[in-house]
Amino acid sequence: MNVKFNIIPVPASRPRVTRWTTYYGKKYTKFKEEMAAITEVIKLEKLMKGNIYAEICFNVQIPKSWSKKKKEAKNGAYCDNHADIDNYCKAILDSLNGVYYEDDKQIVMLQATMLWATEASIDCSFTTLDSHSNARFAPMPPMSPFGNN
Repeated sequence: MNVKFNIIPVPASRPRVTRWTTYYGKKYTKFKEEMAAITEVIKLEKLMKGNIYAEICFNVQIPKSWSKKKKEAKNGAYCDNHADIDNYCKAILDSLNGVYYEDDKQIVMLQATMLWATEASIDCSFTTLDSHSNARFAPMPPMSPFGNN
């Protein structure tokens, strides 16, 4: 299942804790609200079950302050801004809970990419993994250097 969200990707922020309340940053809160509005009409009748493989491409908008030459050079290149890719993943995967899958804990394999782009968007692809074919075995525990394993 492939889907494209025309929204500016935002990394998930840490919750701010005060004496009386807990809250998230303004950009992340706005992103969650916009995603809720977009996904309200998308909700599938039958959510994906089982283990899921997700491919996500974050097309981060090139800053308007950059020169034309720099914009042309960076368009389509890997994004080297200071935000961690795992925070981008957390933001989108959390916002899709109950839309394409029951919970983001179902995602057992993830491939994520961040690219500079003239138009911001998030491209997602979700594939259900068949638990019967291509079964993977659990890794063997490491051997103890002290003998008698």
